[in-house]
Amino acid sequence: MTRPLRAAALLVAGLALLVPSVASRPARADDHVDEIKGLSFNPDRITVRAGDSVTWVNHDSDHHHLQGDGFESKELANNDTFSVQFPAPGEIAYHCTIHTYMEGRVVVLNADGSTPPSTVGEPEAPPAPSTTTSSTRPPGPLDGVPVEH
Repeated sequence: MTRPLRAAALLVAGLALLVPSVASRPARADDHVDEIKGLSFNPDRITVRAGDSVTWVNHDSDHHHLQGDGFESKELANNDTFSVQFPAPGEIAYHCTIHTYMEGRVVVLNADGSTPPSTVGEPEAPPAPSTTTSSTRPPGPLDGVPVEH
């Protein structure tokens, strides 16, 4: 084997060893920024993938305190940040407990970016049959039966 051919063969073999390790790594989670300014969340609705995180940055001079389903920040002063990772698909509402009119929503898609199946509009299960029986008291005036004297 000639020297250039041997070098090329070694290079190809080395690259072949790297491919499985690169391909088997999970996709990197992203961090999304939501700015708090003008006493509002910007954006007030943010869409992420499962595994991503959202970092809120307070650009207001006012303090803010975020609370949502499964998370709560400390009181955030100007330039403070607060991050939450969202591991599972769903829709999470949050608000500022100091300025209650400040509301936002995080929409978490599947990790591959697809929309999770919705249960909105699906019919509810029929009610279970009653397990109670009629009263064991004898019929009387409340049942429309006259009382004999």
